[in-house]
Amino acid sequence: MTPPTDRWLSLPLNEIQNSLGEFTGWVLCGGRSLDWLLGTETRSHGDTDVGVFRSELADCLRFLDQRRVYLCDPPGQLIAWEGEPVPEHVHDIWLTSPDLNHWELQLMVYDDSDGSVSYRRDPRIHWPREAHAITVRKIRILNPLITLLFKLHRRELQEKDCLDVVNLITGFDNQCLQSD
Repeated sequence: MTPPTDRWLSLPLNEIQNSLGEFTGWVLCGGRSLDWLLGTETRSHGDTDVGVFRSELADCLRFLDQRRVYLCDPPGQLIAWEGEPVPEHVHDIWLTSPDLNHWELQLMVYDDSDGSVSYRRDPRIHWPREAHAITVRKIRILNPLITLLFKLHRRELQEKDCLDVVNLITGFDNQCLQSD
């Protein structure tokens, strides 16, 4: 049984690895990654986003109970994953909790090849894989410039995205950022 789309449990950061089993190639993304970078919770987060390279996605999924995995295909519609290769056009995957009662993680799939990562909305924008993440207090997070790239792509921004941008600008202004 699929949980309702609004039933998320924001997974504590120290439990992400347990949820993903032996797969360690993930990076923390979204608003929670910005909060981790800034060292404070700036707003409540309904979900937990983690990024995975497409070239490592099959490895990630093989460590998961197939019943927990749903492809966002097309976006806004959830399709139970049946173990087949994930289509190239799918960039979001939702994972339920092990008890299947709520959503636990959103996997954000980043297209990569030959040591480079491509921005799916404009392939002219790409960056080296080694610039994709930074380590802050022992947790790998998505490079905050990439987070902003994804948050600022809409003509009309969501309120939460505006708040994230303001908090990041303020964090840099106050030099309160600490990285490893």
